[in-house]
Order: sequence, then C-alpha cells, then structure tokens
Amino acid sequence: MTAPHTEAHEPLPDVRRLMAFRAHGAVRLLLKCRAAQEDVEGAVSAGQPEVAVLMAYDLVQLSLSVRGLRTHGELNYTGEQPGFDPFAGVPEADVEDGLRLAADGLEAIPQGRGEEWLDRLSAHLGVTEGQLGYAQKLPNVRAGSGLMKGFKLARTWSPHLERLGLPDVMPSNWTRRAD
Repeated sequence: MTAPHTEAHEPLPDVRRLMAFRAHGAVRLLLKCRAAQEDVEGAVSAGQPEVAVLMAYDLVQLSLSVRGLRTHGELNYTGEQPGFDPFAGVPEADVEDGLRLAADGLEAIPQGRGEEWLDRLSAHLGVTEGQLGYAQKLPNVRAGSGLMKGFKLARTWSPHLERLGLPDVMPSNWTRRAD
C-alpha cells in the first residue's frame, strides 16, 4: 500500500474560463480595441485632445475588460449595456494605471507629445494581447489581409466554445442569414 500523496498542488484551471478568455478576449481585442485605437490616433492627428482622451478611456476600458475575462470578467459586450463592468476581474492597480494613462493625453497632446502618448497606449494594448498567450501577434482584421486570418481564428474557436456551452465569438448579425 502506498502512502497518500500530501504534496500541495495548484488547482486545475477553469477550462471554460480559459477558453472564453483566449477566444472572446482575442475577438474583443481585434474588433473593439483596435477600432478604438484607430479613433484615438485620428483624434490626435486632428489635434483634438479632448476627443482623443475620451476615446482613450474607451480603449483602456475595453483592454482591461479583456484582461478581466481571465478571472471573472463579462463575456458579452455590446457597448449598449449600462450594467457592463469593464473592470470585473482586473486588479485595482491595473485599473488606476490604465485610467491615468488615458488622462495623460490631456497634457501630452497639447505639449506636442501625442506620439509618445500613443506609443504608451499601444504598449498597454500590447500587454493585454500578450496575456492572451498566442504564439504570434494577432492579425489586423482592419486590413485586407488580416480579415481572413481573423475569420480563421474565429472558426477555430467556435466548435470548442459550442461544446463547452459558451457563446460564440462571431457577432450574431454576422452569422445570421438575411433571408
């Protein structure tokens, strides 16, 4: 008879949460975060610091909501949900750092440091993408060549999510037939 194993082990990861984080997080980053990033860049280039900062707040909240998916963030985000908590599951220090980063644009842009600030926002988004754990950088679906790569990624995740009873990553209005 062997002695019982008493060595402490880390708990097994929640596979459903990990799948949701990697799949839904990637899609939210590809579709929502990158669009918000382009909006911020456009406002900076147009010399509109207030608009840039407002859009940066959206970008940071979206980015942090992706990070929160790893623990207990909300899967579904449509933008019209007043009860959506973009900070669910995100450490308080990360929230403070992200919101401070967005606010920094009010000083950076008028002082001619808009590009530096955009680089910092991009680095923030890069940290979020890195946490998703993909071996390669996610494709830019807002460019012609990246769209098909994005669809391929979504098709890869869809059957696994369905098997686990999780919502699909593709927006329903993209998969519904028009007739």
